[in-house]
Amino acid sequence: MIPVISVGSLKTSGTSTLAMTLAGVAAAAEIPVIVIDAARDGDLAAWAQAGLPAKVTVERTNDPLVIEQLVRAARRRGDAAIIDAGDEGEMIRLCARLADHALIPVRFSPLSAYSALLTDQLLAADAGTGRKGRDRCFVASAVTAIPSRVARSVEAIIGTSETRRLPIGLVQRAAYEAPFLHGGTIFTLPDEVAPGLDRARAEAASLAYEIGILGRVVERPVAPVAPAAEADLRTAA
Repeated sequence: MIPVISVGSLKTSGTSTLAMTLAGVAAAAEIPVIVIDAARDGDLAAWAQAGLPAKVTVERTNDPLVIEQLVRAARRRGDAAIIDAGDEGEMIRLCARLADHALIPVRFSPLSAYSALLTDQLLAADAGTGRKGRDRCFVASAVTAIPSRVARSVEAIIGTSETRRLPIGLVQRAAYEAPFLHGGTIFTLPDEVAPGLDRARAEAASLAYEIGILGRVVERPVAPVAPAAEADLRTAA
């Protein structure tokens, strides 16, 4: 079964980019996907205006009933559904209730980490409601080569929660932002549009596999926020 994914954090930490990237993976795998833009800024609705692959549909709404109807319809069709819940608490809670997996993006900054932790606590308090068996996890977004003391600070903050952290995140690359400017996805854009497209595609596919969009979800023990970036961080220290 293709899962329903919600993405949200109480501080903007790349929710739209993460949602768009995962939708691009689904489309590249010939999986029809509906992207529900429920965030305040409407970045995904703007992205849709620049042109979308045939397998991707974007719906802009913050109406709870409409969101639920869109999710139910996607489940009936067997399509993927990805919801950008943005940074508002009530919307994050609502969308997580409808999803199989709620993703909490974390940028490598203490402020983002604290906001992710508050989001985790918000969803933990709501865990007894919504879809049975739903879960949540932290996802590193826009990982950068930064001093190791900052990485240790972020990991210490996130480490106070027992919520799972995915072992793959998105490194900060121009490739992930290029679709907002040119339309399409990282899988449909030509290589000359942005550097690092090949690495971004491989990274995005690995993340989608971990989440269950490609293949099945693999349960893993709690791990550092972004183990894949540890070597880069040590090099930058």
